[in-house]
Amino acid sequence: MKRVAILGAVVLALSSGGAFAVSQAVKDACSADYAAYCSQHKVGTEAARACMREHRKMLTDSCVKALGHSNEVTQADIEQYKREHNK
Repeated sequence: MKRVAILGAVVLALSSGGAFAVSQAVKDACSADYAAYCSQHKVGTEAARACMREHRKMLTDSCVKALGHSNEVTQADIEQYKREHNK
């Protein structure tokens, strides 16, 4: 259940509009994922969010967990993840 909530958070945190202030905890936990998949995009941009969203299934557990514990995802993101994984 925790993994579902966390990964769901990744999906929508990266898809929400407006300014996206990335917390230090998320930066720390997701830096390797960002470098591996999305470093061509500036952190906090819609392009970076879209890229991370596209790679959500490849993100490390620590990144997913940090996103799930942040204020950077919504309940809608979590529900989307659950739908994708039949949970």
